[in-house]
Amino acid sequence: MKTKHRYPCPMCSCTQTRTLSDEAAVEIHEFLEVFAANFLSQYGQRIYRHYAKRAKRQFNSEKPWDHPHAGEPF
Repeated sequence: MKTKHRYPCPMCSCTQTRTLSDEAAVEIHEFLEVFAANFLSQYGQRIYRHYAKRAKRQFNSEKPWDHPHAGEPF
């Protein structure tokens, strides 16, 4: 018989996870926003370039509707 882990990780979808205070949630949210902004500032051009190259490789000019990864978000 499987049992749920005693202290679930923050990313767990268990219903018995610990909750954060409003202040803690706001601080974590602000940290993640700053982290994401800094990450995009540093690597945004590389990320954009990667997706641009990938889109160019996958584009079929004879059948533009025929996309090899249709429905995939990335």
